Amino acid sequence: MSGRVSSPEATPRPASPYFMKTLRMLIVEDDLSLLEFLDRQYREVFAELGFSVTIESATNGTKARDLAYAATAQPYDLVSLDVNLGDPNVTGMNVLASLKRFRSAWMVAMLTGVETDSTLDASMGPTKAEQVRRNLRRDAYAEFPAERLLVIEKPSSTLPSAEGILLLVNRIRQIALIYDEIARLRFIFHPIMVTSLERVKAIKGKPAKRKFIETATLHWQIRFNCGELRTLPDRAGFRTLHRLLSMPRDEVLTPEQALAIEPKNEIQTILFTGSGDPVAAFFEAQGINWLALDAAQQYQLIQAALALRFKRYVELRGFQDDDDLTAEESDELNRIKNELGPLLAAAEVAYKRLSGNEEENVVEEVQHAVAMQEGLHVAGGNYERVGDDRRGFDSPAAQIFRARWKRAKDYLRENGYTDLAQHLEDYVHPTGSSWSYNPPNGVEWTT
Repeated sequence: MSGRVSSPEATPRPASPYFMKTLRMLIVEDDLSLLEFLDRQYREVFAELGFSVTIESATNGTKARDLAYAATAQPYDLVSLDVNLGDPNVTGMNVLASLKRFRSAWMVAMLTGVETDSTLDASMGPTKAEQVRRNLRRDAYAEFPAERLLVIEKPSSTLPSAEGILLLVNRIRQIALIYDEIARLRFIFHPIMVTSLERVKAIKGKPAKRKFIETATLHWQIRFNCGELRTLPDRAGFRTLHRLLSMPRDEVLTPEQALAIEPKNEIQTILFTGSGDPVAAFFEAQGINWLALDAAQQYQLIQAALALRFKRYVELRGFQDDDDLTAEESDELNRIKNELGPLLAAAEVAYKRLSGNEEENVVEEVQHAVAMQEGLHVAGGNYERVGDDRRGFDSPAAQIFRARWKRAKDYLRENGYTDLAQHLEDYVHPTGSSWSYNPPNGVEWTT
């Protein structure tokens, strides 16, 4: 379509600011009058659907590829992409490949007339033009995820002006409606039950029977932003995370509520009394006036308490790391952990040092152990209660919640969800004794 393009009269329905959705869009089109028309029409159509629209544009493939690279950190929600951009060496197909490579667009609508445009021969040459016409859809769907790509034919320039404009407006409405549907699949944290067949273990001393039973285990479908949808096995903290992402933004989650969501995933190793200091409670339960001791005496007492159980703890932990722990030894190890109570973190750090474990998180665990010995939590600033000396203390539920929260984020990072883990770090916040999730506009989870 060439020449000045005007749009039919349209009166967009104003959307309520409370429900306003945001849309960041890129239009790649070398025809300036058509670019202006597309800009106006996309704004009107998306406004009717309740979107607040921000649009950028590119009139050639080189600029479009530069914008694709620049949008890596903040992907476009939608890209309207022409194929014939006036340069046979940098076409819309090259731009599409860049959008996929840099993961800089959630959805792409290829709005092009190259499949029926006879003028393509003049700009690309007959051979390349024919190749583009014949293989456009096959090559496009090979370059970008098919469920997020539309290839829509642009109305022919030979149509009468009013008819061509109306047809193009309808195509734009089609793109907008499809985007409104698949936008709900951009952020997914959804539980599913995965069924499988498991062989029944044979009884010792009896011949094995090839008998299988059907089992079901909890897994999680996860997608963040423009990444691929993948499935991970359940881990401690995922159900808490699911609850946070599912809550209305004006609600909060207390550590006690979080503990009730997945209590079987936690080993209760924290003793607590009204004093607010779990280490103090540990010794006071044994008849020792902890607060009457100075810092040096408290440190010596901690060392002595560890020494009584530490040798056996190290031995059993070694068996556990070698995957050579019997059922009886596992019970004994759990019993020692319960006996150590809040001193368990310090014992684990010491074990890792003795075993030569140089993992990166040892320093963090040392800080955590020291903080627990002081009755403090290293996160700082948001605690369950404040003592007489104005220092904050976490309740046992809050300490378990923070540990669970860290494990979930670490597991996501280990499985390639670095961006999601950082997003949670930035937008899940403690508000006093409660936690809330406050994402930026445009982030809506399917849970």
